[in-house]
Amino acid sequence: MNLGKLGKFQVLLYLFTFVSLFSMLSAQTITSELCTIVNSVRTIVGVLALTLFLIGGVLYAVSHFLPTNLEFKKSLTVWSQGMIIGGLIGLVIVLIAQPIIQLVLNVGASVGGSGVTAPAC
Repeated sequence: MNLGKLGKFQVLLYLFTFVSLFSMLSAQTITSELCTIVNSVRTIVGVLALTLFLIGGVLYAVSHFLPTNLEFKKSLTVWSQGMIIGGLIGLVIVLIAQPIIQLVLNVGASVGGSGVTAPAC
């Protein structure tokens, strides 16, 4: 990536701003902000996965009303199955992400790590 002088200055300015903002925040504030971000991302991913699942189901149902000799019916069936599977995978990721993070942090603390426990978001 070729950044000009202005681009390098902007990157340094953003980095300095980021570091200075986090240096002013306490650990509790950072934890609460991270919890807010994690919950927002989980909500967005959950809504997108559910939407994908529902649209895939509707397209799959519509594909069965089309005549069998159409090539579009085959494509629509495959697309809808992919959307349904993608929606299911997204929902599984949303459901298991937080327990996996809790497990990894708790195992690290019990093995002799720094004793960091995951915040209850």
